[in-house]
Amino acid sequence: MKLYIQITEKNKKFKSIYKSRRDIYMKEDLEGNIEELKNYLNKLDESGLYDAEKYSRSLLHQTSQLSYFYCSLVKDGSPSDTYYHVHKRPKEHQMAYFNIGRGFPKELMDGHWCYIVKDLGYKMLIIPCTSIKKESSPLNPHFEKDLTVIDDHGTITHSRMQLTDLRTVDIQRLDCRKPFYTVCDDREEIRNFIIEHLF
Repeated sequence: MKLYIQITEKNKKFKSIYKSRRDIYMKEDLEGNIEELKNYLNKLDESGLYDAEKYSRSLLHQTSQLSYFYCSLVKDGSPSDTYYHVHKRPKEHQMAYFNIGRGFPKELMDGHWCYIVKDLGYKMLIIPCTSIKKESSPLNPHFEKDLTVIDDHGTITHSRMQLTDLRTVDIQRLDCRKPFYTVCDDREEIRNFIIEHLF
């Protein structure tokens, strides 16, 4: 029994030392990653080809939202059982404003009005849209479709649906400060366009 207690105490001590060292290494890794990130941001900024300031703002926004979810919403230490709720949610076949973040060069980035294809509960299947300007490229009928939209003031506008950026997003990306817009185009027509050009 005495030998068992000694071994148990040694195991506890070893685990404590291992955890302490692991925490130190993780902290060093985090600090190292932040420094490396700063170097890449400076490199991007110096290139003059990419808006590093907006990218850093996007990273800051996403990190603050992750902090809110994991540090404020999660109560019992179980993120898989915690969900972000909105006081008002858009419906399918409406337009809503989502912060889709920044990805790779050919992907749409930051905040965009998006057509809601399907409400999936804590996620939504959306198609980001872009504004139509005089300098806009001609419509690509294989991947783009122009939509007629009525805003919250009753004004009719037009927006170009970008099928190549179809994606599923967490409902936390919804900007609740913005209103939802009504899409005038026939829902079935839009659905057929999506199916026809994706499959």
